Amino acid sequence: MMRTKSLIFVVFATLVVLTTDLVQRTLVALALKCFPSKRESILGVWVQWLSATFIALAEVTGLGDFDTQSVIPSDPGVLILMNHQSILDIPLAVLSIKGGYPIIVTREGYSKGIPLISSIVRMLDCPTVKPSDGSKTNFSKLYKAAKTTKPLVIYPEGSRSRDGELLPFQDGALNVFLQKRKWKAYLLVVDGLWPCGTFYHITSLKRKLDCKKKVLGPFDSPDNFEDHSGWIEEMEGRMKKELASLRGQCDSETEELLTLFDGVG
Repeated sequence: MMRTKSLIFVVFATLVVLTTDLVQRTLVALALKCFPSKRESILGVWVQWLSATFIALAEVTGLGDFDTQSVIPSDPGVLILMNHQSILDIPLAVLSIKGGYPIIVTREGYSKGIPLISSIVRMLDCPTVKPSDGSKTNFSKLYKAAKTTKPLVIYPEGSRSRDGELLPFQDGALNVFLQKRKWKAYLLVVDGLWPCGTFYHITSLKRKLDCKKKVLGPFDSPDNFEDHSGWIEEMEGRMKKELASLRGQCDSETEELLTLFDGVG
């Protein structure tokens, strides 16, 4: 039964991707050209609608239940650190923000040749990175993104976790952002989505997804460069602890680390 539901989701999601990609390349692009002064509001409505559509489709087809409560402000200087488990992470990140749309740090491979995704990466001018080869990352786009007036989303693990456990943070892009300005940082922690890392994985689901979500923060980013490393370590520890909590686990090492940070604060 679950396999049938997952196949139905994949079929309809594929149709939605192809249809909305065409709409995005024609009607949305035309609207942006004709009404340049309304660019942000047009993109905000479009991105929120796209995200809600994919999550609603997952719920209607019985793929899972999702927490889409919007709790993070859509303000300048908001930095969202989110763990990465699935292809549904981005829609959940967008819907967790109170309106508008975020700038999302994206792997370079997504900027070309992928229906809907590649064109929206270019449309939103999202910075792209190469986690496997940081020397080829376009740092000028990272510097530009650091000045954005919109929330900035980054997946500090650099790639999806295959078992849902938190991967070590890759702090290259994150260090760039911390050097450029002060941030109000939020930790967006999700669990239960790692079985649907790709459409292929979704077709192999054996049970309904149980998505859990928790938002922590805001946390002020440090003023001094020498404090960046410790702050990133603290954010990683807090995310690891919260993820363990969502999974019903107890990580004594992380608990001890967070107790130390709280004592210093």
